Amino acid sequence: MTLLILLSNIMALWHPISTHADTITINTDVPVIKFPGISQSDFSDAFNVLNECLVRDEPRHGFSQPFIAPGGHYGGCWWQLDASLSLHGTKWVDQRFSENMLRGFSSVQKDDGRIPLYGIDDVPGYPTGSSLPKLFQAADAVLRQAEDKDLKQSVYLTLKKYMDWWFSDARRDAGTGLITGVFEESFPPVEKELKAVAQVDLNVEIVIGCHVLAELAKELGYTEDHRRYTGYQKELRSAINQYMWDEVTGAYYSYHVKDKKLDSKLICYTFDPFRMQIAPPDRTDRMIAMLTDDKYFNWSKNAVTSAAKTGACYTETRGPYDGAPSWSGSIWTLRNEVIIEGLEDIERYDLSAYLALKTVRLFNDNYTEFVNPTDGSGHGVQRYAWSAAQYIQILVEKIFGLDYDRQTKTIRIRPNLDSSLVGEKISLEGLLLANGSRLNLHIDNRTDSVGIAYSISGDRHDLNIVVGMVAEIGKKVKITVPEGRRIKAKRTRQKQTALYEVANKNHTGEFVFVTQEER
Repeated sequence: MTLLILLSNIMALWHPISTHADTITINTDVPVIKFPGISQSDFSDAFNVLNECLVRDEPRHGFSQPFIAPGGHYGGCWWQLDASLSLHGTKWVDQRFSENMLRGFSSVQKDDGRIPLYGIDDVPGYPTGSSLPKLFQAADAVLRQAEDKDLKQSVYLTLKKYMDWWFSDARRDAGTGLITGVFEESFPPVEKELKAVAQVDLNVEIVIGCHVLAELAKELGYTEDHRRYTGYQKELRSAINQYMWDEVTGAYYSYHVKDKKLDSKLICYTFDPFRMQIAPPDRTDRMIAMLTDDKYFNWSKNAVTSAAKTGACYTETRGPYDGAPSWSGSIWTLRNEVIIEGLEDIERYDLSAYLALKTVRLFNDNYTEFVNPTDGSGHGVQRYAWSAAQYIQILVEKIFGLDYDRQTKTIRIRPNLDSSLVGEKISLEGLLLANGSRLNLHIDNRTDSVGIAYSISGDRHDLNIVVGMVAEIGKKVKITVPEGRRIKAKRTRQKQTALYEVANKNHTGEFVFVTQEER
């Protein structure tokens, strides 16, 4: 009943969502893609979804800038989580819009630092709160492509106030040091009592946020803040591993701080501690065994389910969003994207590539709120902004492997291709970079080698291009150019893999990475 009342409140304040071509120029700035199973119209339509969800008649519920609303019956209201996730898509077509949306978050921040769940800021039956704080990662992604130093300073202060609210007595449990959450500060959104439960996804997100803030503080010269957020990160990592791990099942669970016990529900956020290698190596092997066992989370079928199939709460929702049940079995991009990143963090690039491709194909031309794990059908809102944005993010950043840092004037190209793509040629042409240049990228994925060719067009050619690939321990990579000349590469040995990279300041380049067995 509470969720129905919430939706009624939204509908009562509904205004039609409007669009404006000068705000997001997605019709002209969508890159041309060549990828098996994905048509150009499919790819373009993901950007169309973002355009359909654009609200520009600001301010709306205090938000001072145009923003991306969730879509569908959620109306023209801003939501912290939805708008944050959408930035990972909009930054590839309109950097200025994305920067302005960050400014909009500052305009709705409360005096105590809290950024509300959404514009109406009232959920009947639940305490006043925020939502899962994906804003830290989203802001970092946009700021890394930004040139405006004043923007970085102002956004840093917004994020700092927001983080300090999470670490205040209002949310941090004194006994464990964990951060507690209510309602949509975690998913499933079930908790109604303040300072009762510390959820895995919330605490992992705060660890990542502390890392983002520490790095920003270091860059901006705030030495004390850098020390503070580095310390917070260490404390929270330790608390997650001390209180949320169950040795018997080999999984992480939310922790009831009042009752001093683990929650019983096995939710796929159990894998979130892959991120930043929060989970120590002696645990990740057990976690991977669970992740890849179809008994639990659907690994070999239609991407990862939001709850374990073995649990009593497991539900396959069809039709409209139904609150917690829809987060207890259905497949969401929100849940799969964090696992994809986490698998990269622990250097399981093979598993990350597999899940990235599964997720992209499942949501391709199916940008719905959530997907049924049995038949892959889409449910909830049919044109859902964050699903479209994360589809774009996973495809561009996790499969094609693109990363752009305007501060260092560096773009990295490190494809992460699932083994099923061997023999395929894929490409992105005309990808708009924040400095106004455009990138053309062609990848030839052969049996024992990967060919990577790129070119940069536009008036500004101040980029340093770093092209690379990851090899398993026990294998080495030889890099050549088309005429057969071998190129010296930088080899960075990691725990389970080795990263081979070659830097090139030229506006065009073509390299072949040949994988060989080490002698």
